[in-house]
Amino acid sequence: MVSLHGKNPIVETHRGVTVAHLGKLSELGDYEVESEASALRMRGKVWLKSFLKLGGMEVSFGLLPEGAGPSFLHSHKQNEELYLFLSGEGQMLIDGKIIEVSEGSAVRVSPEVVRCWRNTGTANMVYIVIQAKEGSLEQWTGTDGIVSPDKPDWSDRSK
Repeated sequence: MVSLHGKNPIVETHRGVTVAHLGKLSELGDYEVESEASALRMRGKVWLKSFLKLGGMEVSFGLLPEGAGPSFLHSHKQNEELYLFLSGEGQMLIDGKIIEVSEGSAVRVSPEVVRCWRNTGTANMVYIVIQAKEGSLEQWTGTDGIVSPDKPDWSDRSK
């Protein structure tokens, strides 16, 4: 069981589309998640799986204030993770090796690798984590994408 404390995203649904509005990235600290299975509680984190009804991946947004980081190491049974750092600077501890990260860094981690991260900068670190079963991607944009013959029509149809 996973629960969310504090702020909740505003969720909209349309035919085949779900949108979660989290608010400003600087306000991610208002979110907090808790997982009973791992006795884990993290402030500044929001998992999007349940809000967006994701079926093939988990995506989370996170914010770490200056000097902060998770107080635990972790790995996964099946899922690889992609960490995308949007702002700030810090370090990842990857199987005991320290890797420097900052705005624009993208780090892929295999399931069995033990990891953690922390903010070593003087500003908030904002990041996204994408989690999916390792080796499950059968197609990608270049082989799965279908270009529609229709042209975009940006006129407002709500009137």
